[in-house]
Amino acid sequence: MAPPDHYPFVRHLVWKLLHNDRETLKLFASNPFPDEPPRYVRAVLYRYRFARPGNPESKWWNRERIGVWLPASSVNDSQLINYLEERGWLMAR
Repeated sequence: MAPPDHYPFVRHLVWKLLHNDRETLKLFASNPFPDEPPRYVRAVLYRYRFARPGNPESKWWNRERIGVWLPASSVNDSQLINYLEERGWLMAR
């Protein structure tokens, strides 16, 4: 998977999740944050491989953590805010 900069919408999605944006949450089967918005959002990258047939643990797949794909961001993250402002997704402060 390419780095997050190849998917600029991801940071915009993170911003919307941090604000519990109702329209954005409609994209999900259910609200992952029903009581209040998250304080931080990050993305972790995993590699998935199908498990071998007859696996005694009855697993469908095995996963291996590759690492943090998008570091944690908060509503006060100046880098996130600047990124969104530069793209016209957020009004300049």
